[in-house]
Amino acid sequence: MASVSYHIANLLEKMTSSDKDFRFMATNDLMAELQKDSIKLDDDSERKVVKMLLKLLGDKNGEVQNLAVKCLGPLVSKVKEFQVETIVDTLCSNMFSDKEQLRDISSIGLKTVITELPPTSTTLAASICKRITSRLTNAITKKEDMSVQLEALDILGDLLSRFGGLLLAFHITIKQALLPQLASPRLAVRKRAIIAIGHLVMSCSTSLFHELIEFLLTELTNNSSASTTRTYIQCVGAISRQAGGRFGEYLEKMVPLIVRFCKTDDDELTEFCLQAFESFVRRCPKEVSNFIPEMINICLKYVCHDPNYNYDDDDDNEEMDTDMQDEEEDE
Repeated sequence: MASVSYHIANLLEKMTSSDKDFRFMATNDLMAELQKDSIKLDDDSERKVVKMLLKLLGDKNGEVQNLAVKCLGPLVSKVKEFQVETIVDTLCSNMFSDKEQLRDISSIGLKTVITELPPTSTTLAASICKRITSRLTNAITKKEDMSVQLEALDILGDLLSRFGGLLLAFHITIKQALLPQLASPRLAVRKRAIIAIGHLVMSCSTSLFHELIEFLLTELTNNSSASTTRTYIQCVGAISRQAGGRFGEYLEKMVPLIVRFCKTDDDELTEFCLQAFESFVRRCPKEVSNFIPEMINICLKYVCHDPNYNYDDDDDNEEMDTDMQDEEEDE
């Protein structure tokens, strides 16, 4: 233990050097040490390593920053819960920094920590989830900075994917934060919201699941915007893919709505409708059986449809040809 502590102390000292190459090499050596299963850090070393790596996230050299954030992954399983909480709190605070580069690297750091949290340590995972979920939902709803909002949506999706069951107390707040983003003017925001909602339905309660579906049914019935309609149908498909048979009882209401949108002239919307049909058939084969004939007819119609061909122009040209022939005959 003493030799390890001495070696770590030497590396930490080099990481304070004014020479970026020294900082880079020392951080690289530290990462190699942290990746060893046999390494054990004493309390003082833990504290100093965590403090130094968090400091290096703001380093002037990008390569040093990148190495520092990579160290966080193996470090999470080598330090005590208190130190992991310190890491997460600092990264969350950095996400709202005025410095764009620090925001970006801290977002990567949070994703890294979430990915590396030991799945067997539910106490640690639950503690971390509780510490950051409220801050993420606030960043999503406030919309003060688009880049922060996008990162928060990404990280929330990762959290729900890995630890959705540990976030039950936050599911209502998460739903309230995510649903308005489906109508965002930014496509990137809408896409990330769909992904997060897909992960949410994997662990949410039956009542919350019902609220989500009823919201989408209402919006699809009353919505007049083609852009948001496409988003809502994409969301329906994502929920169906993740929820499986749980979605089956809502097909009676959902399928007729989507069939209606298949009859529009919007090729992109039609494609999303067909993708939703595919997810229904794959995930709810029994419940969807009554709608199969109608789905087949729609699919057969579009098998020979060329979205790059302008059918209206063709009709106009045929009419012009007919008119010219009539004129020639009159002459």
